Amino acid sequence: MVTKTTLYRALKLKYEAQEAEAKANLEIYFNNSVGIGEHPDVVEAMDEQIDKLAQAQDKLNALENEFG
Repeated sequence: MVTKTTLYRALKLKYEAQEAEAKANLEIYFNNSVGIGEHPDVVEAMDEQIDKLAQAQDKLNALENEFG
């Protein structure tokens, strides 16, 4: 049986994983952008990762504030 706690934890883990993925990608861009050959517009690619990071953080905050 799936409980509210299980669903909450699953959502929290999903948003934390999305946040971690975006942070990891940004660290690569900040620390080694020379090796990123497939993105001719590095700033645009980084902006996309910032969007993903902000969205994940917003969702995580909303989840914790409303249901945590």
